[in-house]
Amino acid sequence: MRLFWVVGVLVVGCTLTPAPSTWTSSVPGTGQRPSPSPEGKSSGLSSAPQGEGSNPSTILSLTPDPSPNGRGAIVVTPSPAEKGGKTITPSPLGGAGKIVTPDSSPLGLSRECKKEICILEVAFPFQRPIQPPGTDTVDPTYRYGSTQQGQREVHHGVEFINKAGVPVYAVADGVVAFAGEDEDVSFATKRGFYGKVIILRHNLQGEALPLYTVYGHLLNLRVQSGETVRQGQLIGEVGLGGVAAGTHLHFEVRYRTNDYDATRNPELWLPPALPESGLLMGRFLDSQGQCLTMENIVLEPLGAENALLERRYLSTYEDPAMHCLPPWRESFGINDLPAGTYRLSYIYTKPETLIIEVLAGKVTYLNLHLP
Repeated sequence: MRLFWVVGVLVVGCTLTPAPSTWTSSVPGTGQRPSPSPEGKSSGLSSAPQGEGSNPSTILSLTPDPSPNGRGAIVVTPSPAEKGGKTITPSPLGGAGKIVTPDSSPLGLSRECKKEICILEVAFPFQRPIQPPGTDTVDPTYRYGSTQQGQREVHHGVEFINKAGVPVYAVADGVVAFAGEDEDVSFATKRGFYGKVIILRHNLQGEALPLYTVYGHLLNLRVQSGETVRQGQLIGEVGLGGVAAGTHLHFEVRYRTNDYDATRNPELWLPPALPESGLLMGRFLDSQGQCLTMENIVLEPLGAENALLERRYLSTYEDPAMHCLPPWRESFGINDLPAGTYRLSYIYTKPETLIIEVLAGKVTYLNLHLP
């Protein structure tokens, strides 16, 4: 898959707009989560049937190691304008080691954000699984990696709250890896977790390994295992199966392997649903390059009439095993933020604030190195 990016640099309180740039990248690698969550969740698929960048003047080009797990050395080859090359060897734990190393996936470009804040233009690979007049935005009270303040287990997907019978659509072309009840097989922490569920396998252009999307708690299934589907095709209807609390679609993205512990934040794979809105994602790294847990991140729109009421309270993913994984290497992310200027506040050794800009249809990436 070819993705085209425009990379800009934002300095606190102002925006610098460089000339447009183009990035092209495609390399295999798995990037499976390095360890299970603290709750001891198992892979859950052992018994489950499968049913079947930068512009020309950029100083670095990334050549991936061909190892199957994508964790081999990344050789950084300098352009003619740079003297000497070097090899960066990642930790085998992905985000847990001293060096956070680039993933070779087309979306794994967070290392191109060398500054504290970058603006990225992304060609999103998926469409939304719910379309208007259905509710096509995710439930903000139970985002990916959250627990609803400890009341529920760490969320491996997102929820689209809709009434029963609302159509569910394929987010991209693919093949139905599974369609049916999960009473006799486990695709999560236990059997019967999803009720009626559909799992699609997507072979994206430029990717040697597939991505999987999961559609859980369905009322009806409109496809069968092994069937080929097209983006936007009706595949099911919202329901109340499995462990669902209220009618909604449970949606997951699984990265390169059909495994419950290989999920990624679905919000980061979908284009913004709201007009004039964008995405915010990023990570907090310590002086050794290790991903930090950060609670009580406050995002406040500046100049808004009801800024206090429009505050958003975020945190890094509550399962540290979800932090800093390919392709984005992020530890938090949120979609559908109204475009504008925001004050981001957090506490590390002392209270810190940062002024950031969110642009419509683009990604604001925070690459925060803390002492």
